[in-house]
Amino acid sequence: MNSALRQLPNALTIARAAAGPIGAVLLVQSSQAVVESDAVRLGLLAVLVFISAALTDWLDGWLARRLNAESALGALLDPIADKCLVGGYLIAYCAISGFDAYLVLPVLVIVGRDVAVTALRFLRPSPGTLHVTLMAKTKTALQMVVTAAPFALIIIGLRDPALWYHYWIGAVWFLALLTAWSAWPYIKASLSK
Repeated sequence: MNSALRQLPNALTIARAAAGPIGAVLLVQSSQAVVESDAVRLGLLAVLVFISAALTDWLDGWLARRLNAESALGALLDPIADKCLVGGYLIAYCAISGFDAYLVLPVLVIVGRDVAVTALRFLRPSPGTLHVTLMAKTKTALQMVVTAAPFALIIIGLRDPALWYHYWIGAVWFLALLTAWSAWPYIKASLSK
């Protein structure tokens, strides 16, 4: 099998990690655009970047198995890429909200937990040996859904955030609690090394 083709899963993972900051910048620029057509164009680009990147979360793993290209590097990079994608957009939402404390606090919990678990992965004698748990996979899927929710709400016509913002903030708080709780298996595994 072509070695370049075998690198495709990791390339997709790295692209997903880069998509977080790129999409976040587009999202913030959309919110600051003076001309409505610019705001719509940048907002749609931010949506497309997020959706495309989120789809690679499934695609990179499927390709790695299909091409028999699973690797320790891929296993290490995959959750980091997810954290970059979701974290980038959540931080962008904080900036757009004017750093509303009701949003910033749960986002700090989410991003802080993700940084801590990533650090635990690297501090182990064999980096990357903390395997992703089913709880963490579920948490990541829910994070992607909640992160995409404002896009979906605006696309279906609910353009006034006053109609849904506080409900969405509640979902982000739920994610923060779930995210913090999902760190426990990693902490336990690290303590038992």
